[in-house]
Amino acid sequence: MNGFTVEESNLICIYASKNRKKVMGDITRALPYIDDVDMIELSLQVVDKLKALSDEEFAAMNFEMAE
Repeated sequence: MNGFTVEESNLICIYASKNRKKVMGDITRALPYIDDVDMIELSLQVVDKLKALSDEEFAAMNFEMAE
């Protein structure tokens, strides 16, 4: 278990990068264009969790899009 929910993992997969800082930046840049409150909350949760990881920990994780 990587500590991310299925929804959080799916969001990370959308940005398709092994670079933690790039994913955090991409999510943050997308926030002004999101008009769904739940999606904003999810995005902020993901950014907070990513901040708590090291670059090495993130790169070692395997995120796969769930259907």
